[in-house]
Amino acid sequence: MMGRSVSASLLAGLVAACAATPVLAAPTAYDIAFVSEFSEACVPQRLSYEGTKQQALAEGWQVAERTANAELDAMMAISEAAAKDPELFDASFEYTIFSKSIEGQPHFLLVSRAGAAIEQGDDPWILIGCYLYNFDALAPIDPEPVTALIGKPIARSQVDMHIASWLWGPPCPMPRTGDTYMTLIPEVSQYKAETGFSGLVLKFSTAEPDPGEVVPSTYC
Repeated sequence: MMGRSVSASLLAGLVAACAATPVLAAPTAYDIAFVSEFSEACVPQRLSYEGTKQQALAEGWQVAERTANAELDAMMAISEAAAKDPELFDASFEYTIFSKSIEGQPHFLLVSRAGAAIEQGDDPWILIGCYLYNFDALAPIDPEPVTALIGKPIARSQVDMHIASWLWGPPCPMPRTGDTYMTLIPEVSQYKAETGFSGLVLKFSTAEPDPGEVVPSTYC
């Protein structure tokens, strides 16, 4: 997702428009719970699609159908269409959806395994994705709990009437995991049609190791 540094006035404007708790205030109980649920489900087995699914189940998530939420269904239709890009070779896309209540609100967890090669004959890149959604969210959470999880400062951000997005670089305690994104798409956003949903998402993807590859416990 796109990201640019923004002024404090733009940030304040979005927060006021969303009637949200100011992003720079102390994280709320929900903010902490949201990031904790992501961490507990997505981090321990992030190198494995099957492992992450089992981890989610162990953390109390229940398998759900994509039709459980209209925006979830629309988003997955867009994702499946993108996975069929004719310019990609050996493309594959599989996923499992889970649901769980966090602080009394319905949430969805998407665990995916996507692969594709850029050039014909190349070995495909395989990415394990983990995405936590609150389609009912009207405002972003405080990014501080994500900063604490990743162990890096915010690298880029964009906040305006159409999007509030933060990006953190690859976390050195999580080898093979790429950038982490937290994004709020407001109901009025121009990006809603493009993505299929409005609300809050926290996500990262991890490159699946080759069979037998030894992955270090940290890059730190």
